[in-house]
Amino acid sequence: MSDFCLDGFVPTQEAIARAVERWFPKQFNQFVAAMESQPSSRPEGHIEQAVQAFSQWQVPGVSRHEWESIKDRTVHRLRNLLHQGKLKAYYFDDYGGHAVPREFWATAPADGVLGSGYYSPSGPQARVLEWRTDYALCLLESELDKLLREESSLKRQRVRDSKIPELVEALRKLDHLSNRAAQLQALREQFPQLKITEATFRKVRQQLPPREAGRKSRRES
Repeated sequence: MSDFCLDGFVPTQEAIARAVERWFPKQFNQFVAAMESQPSSRPEGHIEQAVQAFSQWQVPGVSRHEWESIKDRTVHRLRNLLHQGKLKAYYFDDYGGHAVPREFWATAPADGVLGSGYYSPSGPQARVLEWRTDYALCLLESELDKLLREESSLKRQRVRDSKIPELVEALRKLDHLSNRAAQLQALREQFPQLKITEATFRKVRQQLPPREAGRKSRRES
Protein backbone atom coordinates (compact mmCIF):
# COMPACT_ATOMS: atom_id res chain seq x y z
CA MET A 1 0.00 0.00 0.00
CA SER A 2 1.35 3.42 -0.95
CA ASP A 3 0.32 6.63 0.88
CA PHE A 4 2.30 8.97 -1.37
CA CYS A 5 0.80 12.22 -2.74
CA LEU A 6 2.97 14.90 -4.35
CA ASP A 7 2.96 18.50 -3.15
CA GLY A 8 0.07 20.35 -4.77
CA PHE A 9 -2.19 17.30 -4.48
CA VAL A 10 -4.65 16.47 -1.69
CA PRO A 11 -5.89 13.04 -0.53
CA THR A 12 -9.50 12.28 -1.37
CA GLN A 13 -10.55 12.44 2.30
CA GLU A 14 -9.39 16.07 2.40
CA ALA A 15 -11.10 16.73 -0.94
CA ILE A 16 -14.37 15.43 0.51
CA ALA A 17 -14.00 17.74 3.52
CA ARG A 18 -13.31 20.75 1.28
CA ALA A 19 -16.34 19.93 -0.82
CA VAL A 20 -18.54 19.65 2.29
CA GLU A 21 -17.27 23.05 3.45
CA ARG A 22 -18.28 24.58 0.10
CA TRP A 23 -21.53 22.68 -0.59
CA PHE A 24 -22.85 22.25 2.96
CA PRO A 25 -21.43 25.17 4.96
CA LYS A 26 -23.98 24.97 7.78
CA GLN A 27 -23.39 21.27 8.39
CA PHE A 28 -19.63 21.72 7.99
CA ASN A 29 -19.62 24.31 10.77
CA GLN A 30 -21.55 21.85 12.94
CA PHE A 31 -18.87 19.21 12.35
CA VAL A 32 -16.14 21.69 13.23
CA ALA A 33 -17.94 22.85 16.39
CA ALA A 34 -18.36 19.22 17.48
CA MET A 35 -14.68 18.50 16.91
CA GLU A 36 -13.68 21.65 18.82
CA SER A 37 -15.26 20.12 21.91
CA GLN A 38 -13.03 17.05 21.68
CA PRO A 39 -9.75 16.51 23.59
CA SER A 40 -6.63 18.49 22.75
CA SER A 41 -5.44 15.68 20.45
CA ARG A 42 -7.79 17.00 17.75
CA PRO A 43 -6.17 18.56 14.63
CA GLU A 44 -5.75 22.34 14.56
CA GLY A 45 -7.15 23.24 11.12
CA HIS A 46 -10.86 23.11 10.31
CA ILE A 47 -10.34 20.99 7.20
CA GLU A 48 -8.15 18.58 9.18
CA GLN A 49 -10.83 18.40 11.88
CA ALA A 50 -13.47 17.59 9.26
CA VAL A 51 -11.25 14.87 7.81
CA GLN A 52 -10.93 13.35 11.28
CA ALA A 53 -14.69 13.62 11.79
CA PHE A 54 -15.36 11.75 8.56
CA SER A 55 -13.01 8.98 9.64
CA GLN A 56 -15.02 8.33 12.82
CA TRP A 57 -18.19 6.29 13.17
CA GLN A 58 -19.68 8.77 15.60
CA VAL A 59 -19.17 12.48 16.21
CA PRO A 60 -20.53 13.77 19.55
CA GLY A 61 -23.22 16.40 19.06
CA VAL A 62 -23.84 15.47 15.41
CA SER A 63 -26.61 13.19 14.15
CA ARG A 64 -25.04 10.02 12.74
CA HIS A 65 -27.73 9.85 10.04
CA GLU A 66 -27.01 13.43 8.95
CA TRP A 67 -23.25 12.81 9.10
CA GLU A 68 -23.53 9.77 6.84
CA SER A 69 -25.98 11.48 4.50
CA ILE A 70 -23.77 14.54 3.98
CA LYS A 71 -20.71 12.41 3.38
CA ASP A 72 -22.49 10.06 0.96
CA ARG A 73 -24.04 12.91 -1.03
CA THR A 74 -20.71 14.70 -1.27
CA VAL A 75 -18.91 11.57 -2.44
CA HIS A 76 -21.65 10.87 -4.99
CA ARG A 77 -21.39 14.39 -6.39
CA LEU A 78 -17.59 14.25 -6.61
CA ARG A 79 -17.81 10.87 -8.30
CA ASN A 80 -20.18 12.32 -10.91
CA LEU A 81 -17.74 15.17 -11.57
CA LEU A 82 -14.92 12.66 -12.00
CA HIS A 83 -17.01 10.58 -14.40
CA GLN A 84 -17.92 13.71 -16.38
CA GLY A 85 -14.23 14.57 -16.72
CA LYS A 86 -14.59 17.88 -14.88
CA LEU A 87 -12.18 16.60 -12.25
CA LYS A 88 -9.38 14.02 -12.32
CA ALA A 89 -8.04 11.66 -9.68
CA TYR A 90 -4.41 10.57 -9.66
CA TYR A 91 -2.18 7.94 -8.08
CA PHE A 92 1.62 7.73 -7.96
CA ASP A 93 3.87 4.71 -8.35
CA ASP A 94 7.55 4.13 -9.16
CA TYR A 95 6.93 5.29 -12.73
CA GLY A 96 5.30 8.61 -11.86
CA GLY A 97 1.75 9.93 -11.72
CA HIS A 98 -1.24 8.42 -13.49
CA ALA A 99 -4.81 9.65 -13.95
CA VAL A 100 -7.62 7.25 -13.11
CA PRO A 101 -9.73 6.71 -16.28
CA ARG A 102 -12.97 8.69 -16.05
CA GLU A 103 -14.94 5.59 -17.16
CA PHE A 104 -13.90 3.86 -13.94
CA TRP A 105 -16.17 6.08 -11.83
CA ALA A 106 -19.32 4.67 -13.47
CA THR A 107 -18.44 1.08 -12.55
CA ALA A 108 -19.19 -1.01 -9.46
CA PRO A 109 -15.49 -1.33 -8.45
CA ALA A 110 -15.50 2.45 -7.89
CA ASP A 111 -17.92 2.06 -4.97
CA GLY A 112 -16.18 3.10 -1.77
CA VAL A 113 -12.93 4.12 -3.47
CA LEU A 114 -13.21 7.86 -2.83
CA GLY A 115 -14.12 7.32 0.80
CA SER A 116 -11.29 4.85 1.40
CA GLY A 117 -8.77 7.06 -0.37
CA TYR A 118 -7.08 4.15 -2.15
CA TYR A 119 -7.15 2.86 -5.72
CA SER A 120 -5.83 -0.34 -7.26
CA PRO A 121 -5.06 -0.14 -11.01
CA SER A 122 -5.23 -3.95 -11.15
CA GLY A 123 -8.88 -3.92 -10.06
CA PRO A 124 -10.67 -5.60 -7.13
CA GLN A 125 -9.01 -8.48 -5.32
CA ALA A 126 -10.41 -11.70 -6.81
CA ARG A 127 -8.81 -14.21 -4.42
CA VAL A 128 -7.78 -14.06 -0.77
CA LEU A 129 -4.09 -14.70 -1.46
CA GLU A 130 -3.95 -12.56 -4.59
CA TRP A 131 -1.30 -9.81 -4.45
CA ARG A 132 -2.23 -6.29 -5.45
CA THR A 133 -1.01 -2.80 -4.64
CA ASP A 134 -3.29 -0.02 -3.48
CA TYR A 135 -2.18 3.54 -4.09
CA ALA A 136 -3.25 6.71 -2.31
CA LEU A 137 -5.81 8.52 -4.44
CA CYS A 138 -5.12 12.23 -4.87
CA LEU A 139 -6.76 15.25 -6.50
CA LEU A 140 -4.87 18.22 -7.90
CA GLU A 141 -5.45 20.96 -5.33
CA SER A 142 -5.67 23.86 -7.80
CA GLU A 143 -8.07 21.92 -10.04
CA LEU A 144 -10.29 20.99 -7.08
CA ASP A 145 -10.40 24.53 -5.66
CA LYS A 146 -11.17 26.00 -9.09
CA LEU A 147 -14.02 23.56 -9.63
CA LEU A 148 -15.51 24.20 -6.19
CA ARG A 149 -15.42 27.97 -6.78
CA GLU A 150 -17.03 27.61 -10.20
CA GLU A 151 -19.76 25.30 -8.88
CA SER A 152 -20.59 27.72 -6.07
CA SER A 153 -20.96 30.69 -8.44
CA LEU A 154 -22.73 28.73 -11.17
CA LYS A 155 -25.88 30.30 -12.55
CA ARG A 156 -28.45 27.57 -12.88
CA GLN A 157 -30.07 27.01 -16.26
CA ARG A 158 -33.66 26.21 -17.09
CA VAL A 159 -34.25 22.50 -17.67
CA ARG A 160 -34.81 21.78 -21.35
CA ASP A 161 -36.92 18.86 -22.54
CA SER A 162 -33.81 17.17 -23.96
CA LYS A 163 -32.43 16.95 -20.41
CA ILE A 164 -35.49 15.20 -18.93
CA PRO A 165 -34.41 11.62 -19.85
CA GLU A 166 -31.10 12.11 -18.01
CA LEU A 167 -32.95 13.42 -14.94
CA VAL A 168 -35.35 10.47 -15.10
CA GLU A 169 -32.46 8.01 -15.14
CA ALA A 170 -30.83 9.78 -12.19
CA LEU A 171 -34.11 9.78 -10.24
CA ARG A 172 -34.50 6.03 -10.76
CA LYS A 173 -31.35 5.57 -8.67
CA LEU A 174 -32.65 7.73 -5.79
CA ASP A 175 -35.51 5.48 -4.70
CA HIS A 176 -33.63 4.56 -1.53
CA LEU A 177 -34.03 8.11 -0.17
CA SER A 178 -36.67 8.61 2.48
CA ASN A 179 -39.13 10.88 0.64
CA ARG A 180 -39.71 13.10 -2.38
CA ALA A 181 -38.14 16.15 -0.73
CA ALA A 182 -34.91 14.21 -0.17
CA GLN A 183 -34.98 12.97 -3.77
CA LEU A 184 -35.45 16.51 -5.09
CA GLN A 185 -32.57 17.79 -2.95
CA ALA A 186 -30.30 14.99 -4.13
CA LEU A 187 -31.26 15.62 -7.76
CA ARG A 188 -30.43 19.32 -7.39
CA GLU A 189 -27.07 18.45 -5.90
CA GLN A 190 -26.33 16.04 -8.72
CA PHE A 191 -27.20 18.66 -11.35
CA PRO A 192 -26.15 21.98 -9.76
CA GLN A 193 -26.12 23.69 -13.16
CA LEU A 194 -29.87 23.14 -13.60
CA LYS A 195 -32.77 25.02 -12.03
CA ILE A 196 -34.91 22.05 -10.98
CA THR A 197 -38.19 23.42 -9.72
CA GLU A 198 -41.02 21.53 -8.03
CA ALA A 199 -42.90 21.55 -11.34
CA THR A 200 -39.88 20.14 -13.16
CA PHE A 201 -39.48 17.46 -10.50
CA ARG A 202 -43.12 16.40 -10.92
CA LYS A 203 -42.60 16.23 -14.68
CA VAL A 204 -39.55 14.01 -14.20
CA ARG A 205 -41.42 11.70 -11.82
CA GLN A 206 -44.24 11.35 -14.34
CA GLN A 207 -41.74 9.95 -16.84
CA LEU A 208 -40.83 7.05 -14.57
CA PRO A 209 -42.26 3.62 -15.41
CA PRO A 210 -45.62 3.03 -13.62
CA ARG A 211 -44.15 0.48 -11.22
CA GLU A 212 -41.47 2.90 -10.08
CA ALA A 213 -43.79 5.91 -9.92
CA GLY A 214 -46.33 4.15 -7.76
CA ARG A 215 -43.92 2.41 -5.41
CA LYS A 216 -42.85 4.11 -2.22
CA SER A 217 -39.39 3.64 -0.82
CA ARG A 218 -39.12 1.53 2.28
CA ARG A 219 -38.81 4.50 4.58
CA GLU A 220 -41.28 6.83 2.85
CA SER A 221 -44.53 7.49 4.67
